Amino acid sequence: MIFSVLSPQLQPEGLQRIISQCGPKVVFLDQSTGHLQGTVSPDQAVFLENVKWPTIEDVDSPSPAVLQPEDIAFLVFTSGSTGTPRGVMLTQKNVGFVCPAILARLKYRAEDCIGLFLPLAFDYSLYQIFYACLTGARLFIGRPEKVGPELPKILAREKVTVLPGVPTVFAALIKMQRYRPTSLPSLRMMTNTGDHLPKAYIDHLRELFPQAQIFPMFGLTECKRVSILCPEEFETHPESVGRPLDGTTVFAVNAEGEKLPPEQSGELVVQGPHLSPGYWGAEEETAKRFRELAGTRSLFTGDYGIVDAQGYITFHSRGDFVIKHRGTRLSPAEVEEAACTIPQIISAGCVKDDERDLLCLFLATTDDTLTEAGILAALATRLERGKIPDRVYFQPDLPRTTNQKLDRKALRRLLTTV
Repeated sequence: MIFSVLSPQLQPEGLQRIISQCGPKVVFLDQSTGHLQGTVSPDQAVFLENVKWPTIEDVDSPSPAVLQPEDIAFLVFTSGSTGTPRGVMLTQKNVGFVCPAILARLKYRAEDCIGLFLPLAFDYSLYQIFYACLTGARLFIGRPEKVGPELPKILAREKVTVLPGVPTVFAALIKMQRYRPTSLPSLRMMTNTGDHLPKAYIDHLRELFPQAQIFPMFGLTECKRVSILCPEEFETHPESVGRPLDGTTVFAVNAEGEKLPPEQSGELVVQGPHLSPGYWGAEEETAKRFRELAGTRSLFTGDYGIVDAQGYITFHSRGDFVIKHRGTRLSPAEVEEAACTIPQIISAGCVKDDERDLLCLFLATTDDTLTEAGILAALATRLERGKIPDRVYFQPDLPRTTNQKLDRKALRRLLTTV
């Protein structure tokens, strides 16, 4: 059996594309996904509320399934290079290798409570279930919409010790702790992936939660995790996303796919037992991302950065996020990180307004007296001239994707209203 967890926020058109790709035998629905019922044929749809789940006593001498390392365990749907959702195939071998490799760095404990406020359709969340099973930790599954004023209260009530998040989650936590501090003595670890965690956020979190360790990480669905930066490495490598997992290799290549020496910037390539077999039913796209390099199957990530002589990775940008503005090539993350060093800024999103040829910066802030002129003056001391935004817009909150990442497409749509 192969399964895939989908977002309850999925719309009928998106579900139809996924169904047409993988041809599922059963589509489980519940109250939160009732709006998708018309998209699923009656012989496929099963409502969870109507299911009578068997107990162990109901099963007559069950025979355990014999699984092979190369068997597909599940699919995680993500947007491919074409923008169409693609089912990333993960095998028993992939999961069996990467989970212990990640836990070797993070060291979850049996007495931990993992607080999960990201959707289970996000592989970062789904794997938290596996970590809990492997370590005996307790898993509290909260709703993503609780990432706001209620978040610190829930963390305190549940005595959460491990908080997996993305930058928008930590921005909300920082904002609430600045506004109405809540004592969270149990919180001992925060991990980040999905989007780059600005150094300014790390500094805020270390100040607000001195007892907690912070683990910036870098990963892709196609291989789950690439690298982890341990807390003791932060002082010497504050801009890094860490070293590759044990048993894996990461290096940069040039435009011709040739391996670059340390410290040279290029596309990051990953090798190791955690590489997905590819995308379900998408051989052409699989061939683009997974290629042989010097006789070894390799994942060309589409992400750009450097790997130093010690193996530490510094992430620069996604290839499809790079902006060319008036002769300057820049990463939105660089502008966003500079903005987040301004103390009153909670979150930032940088996008290009192609119609007006403007570089635009959206900000959420705790101080409503901040002005566009003040922000631009501050950024002029932090960024090269060609990377300073043309316009700054203030928003109560920045839009998020279903995985709680910054929604850059939604920011571009906002450009038509400002």
